[in-house]
Amino acid sequence: MPANPEHRKNHPVKNLRPNFSLPFNPWWVGLLLIGLVSGNLQAQNRVENLDQPQFSNFDALNPSLLDGSRRVITLTYTAYQTAFDPLFQQPIWVSYRLNRERVGGGAERSSGFWNEPRLKSQDASDEDYKGSGMDRGHLVPAADMAWSVRAMHESFSYANVSPQRPGFNRGIWKRLENQVRTWASDLSAKDTLGLMVWAGPVLEPEPERWGSLWVPTRFYKIIYHPAQNRVVACLMQNAASQVEISATIVTVDSIENITGLDFLAGLPDDEEERLESSLCRTCWVWTKPVRR
Repeated sequence: MPANPEHRKNHPVKNLRPNFSLPFNPWWVGLLLIGLVSGNLQAQNRVENLDQPQFSNFDALNPSLLDGSRRVITLTYTAYQTAFDPLFQQPIWVSYRLNRERVGGGAERSSGFWNEPRLKSQDASDEDYKGSGMDRGHLVPAADMAWSVRAMHESFSYANVSPQRPGFNRGIWKRLENQVRTWASDLSAKDTLGLMVWAGPVLEPEPERWGSLWVPTRFYKIIYHPAQNRVVACLMQNAASQVEISATIVTVDSIENITGLDFLAGLPDDEEERLESSLCRTCWVWTKPVRR
């Protein structure tokens, strides 16, 4: 996939005056009307489908497993994708995009989590979390889906949930989610693709077992901004922490090494290598996140 989303250029239209005239002919008029209607329908179709190339390009950037022996189930929802690992009953990654328009929204927070029928009871359940002391941690934040009632509901699928310690889920992980929303809200309204976000648990070495739950020791989040060709990756312990979010920055390469995932593979090789090895704190504005 190209590193940058497709841009449409506006070319000036010249005012050409024909130096000849055509006699009236009803056949020409009919052909002209057909052409105008056809052109209008094509224009409407282009407007309605402006998002489609962006989503397909985004799919090309989604990570792949370097070790093909591991079994995962990839599911697509309205606003995100998830690669679910039945062995550990949680995703190994989720992906979604967030632009200025999608920050905020009036969709009411969903009332409960639900099991994904396509997983055929391979996901966790309310009973698994009951009495475990673990939070059902969203990997795609519910607050990032508040622009759509359907997207909000879908974010409560157990295919989007990983066991998180309460101090982590309600603390530094939430602060990172707020920071990402702040970055998205500061983007230009013309930047419709916005930020591409991947998040997931670190399941190697084998996570801790708490009852029926496999509890990861660490979580990662990667944010890629195509319009400015910049990336930032954070790696955090699954524990309460008061450290600054900017102190958790690592390279994408390091996350690939501990997860066995290959990120940004849809980019040209030289660009992928440059981004994945970069560690640029000053490429992002670290402000006190706006709480939404």
